[in-house]
Parts: sequence; C-alpha cells; structure tokens
Amino acid sequence: MTDQRPWFGPKRVGWGLRPQTWQGWTLTAVIIVVVVAVGLLVR
Repeated sequence: MTDQRPWFGPKRVGWGLRPQTWQGWTLTAVIIVVVVAVGLLVR
C-alpha cells in the first residue's frame, strides 16, 4: 500500500512547487532544519 502521488506538485497560485504528501512535508522540514543548523554553525 504505497502512495504513488508525487511528493511535490504545482501550487494553485503563483510559481513553484509545494509538498503534496507527508514525504514532501518531511523532506521540507528536514531541509529547513539543516539550513538553520548550518546557519548557526557558520555564524
């Protein structure tokens, strides 16, 4: 029972992609955490 939908899809308004599934939201959260951690370490 796997979700075959793409993780990211087009936004309804504007340009770009937005998360469509829990995997997309998880990946987005991980990227945000990594960016914040790198920002704090470099500072």
